[in-house]
Amino acid sequence: MPRRRPRTLRIEQWKPPHGLYRQIPWPTRVDRLFPRTVSAVHRAETLRWGDESGIWPGATAAALWSYRRFLGRRGRHLYVLRSRCGCFGCELEVNVTVARDVLELVVPTLPRRARAELEELLADLDERLWRRTLPDPTATRNPGRAWWHTRIVDETSHL
Repeated sequence: MPRRRPRTLRIEQWKPPHGLYRQIPWPTRVDRLFPRTVSAVHRAETLRWGDESGIWPGATAAALWSYRRFLGRRGRHLYVLRSRCGCFGCELEVNVTVARDVLELVVPTLPRRARAELEELLADLDERLWRRTLPDPTATRNPGRAWWHTRIVDETSHL
């Protein structure tokens, strides 16, 4: 009989935790974040999940993916897009302002070190968003509203 590799033995020995955490997926690798920060993000998402906070397990990874996908588009200037169907999942995938709002909800729930790392990553992405999008001269300047909501929106994308 051939020898079994140690990794396969460890996988068989591992048992998932009981209760609510059994249903929650294990934190995946989030690009450009340290594993300690990914674990802190996963803990924060899990603790706030279900209390109408707008955060769920995997929200940060999905929002960062959407944010980077928007900034990776070609062209000198980018226009914020709206989704065709209007549901939250489609809006998160297409609309960069929704993705940035989700990230803004996650940041205050993190411990100090993880918050600093995520804020540093967001500062770089925000600077690129500021450079590549144009300000909307007709947008209302609400002091409680974030600056990324005052960028020009492509109104033809949802037709």
